Amino acid sequence: MNSQDFLTLNLVGAGAFVFWYLLSRGGGRRPTRLDMKARDTAPPLMEAEPTVPAQKTAPVTPVIHPDRAAMKPKNLNVMFNYNGHSWDAYEVLGVPAGASMKTVTEAYQTAVRRADKESIEFLETAYKAILNKI
Repeated sequence: MNSQDFLTLNLVGAGAFVFWYLLSRGGGRRPTRLDMKARDTAPPLMEAEPTVPAQKTAPVTPVIHPDRAAMKPKNLNVMFNYNGHSWDAYEVLGVPAGASMKTVTEAYQTAVRRADKESIEFLETAYKAILNKI
């Protein structure tokens, strides 16, 4: 096979690939349209206050959706003090706040392997703070 045959074969293969790609794209798909006139089927999170014209009534407490009533805000950060400064334990170990214990342990072990002798105590304090939080 000479170089001209090789080039011809590559051009035919590339052309077939481009042809296949253009056919497989699906072409005529239309984007999804948002129907603003459709009714909302989800229950309201809070009931609207009744509007009573110029009458003094007792204040109406809003009715909270049962799914929202059970939710309590979580503080994912674990703060600890070291050398008179406040530190976030997740930040020290380089993992996102609220990460799983497996991720935290892996990050701690990796950090300890790479750290010098002075920083091992600091990393250990951060890891213990997360362990005590759980």
